[in-house]
Amino acid sequence: MSQQTFQGRRTFLKTTGALAAGLASAGCLGSASSGGSGTTTLSWWHAMGGNLGEAVDTLASEFNDQSEDVEVETSYKGNYNETLNAVTSAVKANEAPELAQIVDLGARLAIDSGAFVPMEEALPSDRIDWSDFQDAVINYYSFDDTVYSLPFNSSNPIFYYNKDMFEEAGLDTESPPSTLGEVREAAETVVDEGVAESGITFANVSWFPEQWFAEAGQTLVNNENGRADDPTEIHLDTDVASRVFNWWHDMYEDDLYIHAGVGEWGAAQQAFLNRKTAMWISSTAGVASATEGAAENDFELGTGYYPTPGDTRTGVVIGGASLWMTEGLSEDKKSALTDFLLWLAEADQQAFWHKNTGYFPISDSAVTQLEDEGWFEENPNFKTAFDQLQETELTPATQGWQAGPAQEIRSVIQQGYVDMINSGTGVDEKLTTMKSEADSILQDYVQSKGN
Repeated sequence: MSQQTFQGRRTFLKTTGALAAGLASAGCLGSASSGGSGTTTLSWWHAMGGNLGEAVDTLASEFNDQSEDVEVETSYKGNYNETLNAVTSAVKANEAPELAQIVDLGARLAIDSGAFVPMEEALPSDRIDWSDFQDAVINYYSFDDTVYSLPFNSSNPIFYYNKDMFEEAGLDTESPPSTLGEVREAAETVVDEGVAESGITFANVSWFPEQWFAEAGQTLVNNENGRADDPTEIHLDTDVASRVFNWWHDMYEDDLYIHAGVGEWGAAQQAFLNRKTAMWISSTAGVASATEGAAENDFELGTGYYPTPGDTRTGVVIGGASLWMTEGLSEDKKSALTDFLLWLAEADQQAFWHKNTGYFPISDSAVTQLEDEGWFEENPNFKTAFDQLQETELTPATQGWQAGPAQEIRSVIQQGYVDMINSGTGVDEKLTTMKSEADSILQDYVQSKGN
């Protein structure tokens, strides 16, 4: 996809207002039951736990209270991968929910399944203004110039730091590190000054190196990051990959980074809040809970842009998940679900969601409402991710990669790092092995589709 395609997407929207094989044969997808007394019941499966899940339940409850004949029932299905597995299993069994929250990289799998209706086709063009959505958000969930899912919890990664620790270590509390090299320097200072046992922590999730690729302007996979066609190769043989993984490996070897574990978002956050480190990388979805945790632990929280691998700052990739409408719904259910989704996309609901989670507002109207309220002035840490998004260049690298077996590829990357720090295998040697394994997975998927 060319740069012109990205720039023309908003104009276009204004004018137009082996799972794949297994699911395509699933037929018409039935779903949740209809309630009594003429009530249409909709089932919404999601992956939001803790305070995020509470916010989801509140939204559903508020909609139910103002609706006379529609009842939205929320159901937490575990983390992103667990929820994706639950949804795909339900689709195969013809028991899919009307509405499913699917992780960002599950988009290609969802499209290939044929089990969901593209949102741009499902939602009436005279009732939704797609051009109101942030460009980066709507671009991420668009394929072949069609919006396939409704953006919901959109995030990007940001840098968190303990301002009190920075001051104690003699670091500038208002100018956090902006590159990986500067992060290492700050970590060394923090440890040398005895302020913390280590400098930084973050969960071992593939999402972070994927973001470093994007910042450097490097696509993760071929075929324009899997947007032009199914990818068949991963770019782990590049200079960017070598720089990122050598930095990550050396930070651990030198006791400057605490490896919280694969997928251990919570453990990393607790290490930071408990002052084991002065720095932490996480999703903007953690701003609300981190703000509360910093207050409980009596320190001032600071946030900054995601640190880059080098001097180049191209921008970050959308993370989080979106909402997918199941194919084959009755007209009553489709109409009820349409009403709910349009309500959910309104500025009031998006502003509520942002304030109570940290996920950034996905529409211009929600941003305007928050600015008029003075929200960002009073809560600057909530604004960091949004500003970072606004400054992101729209390129194939920052639009984000897609592949049917994305979760398997992420596992290769995450486990590959574990092997790097535990086996003594050289970083570049391990990257070669990881590339070979990932390439095989990508190519097998293409063959399974019969392409």
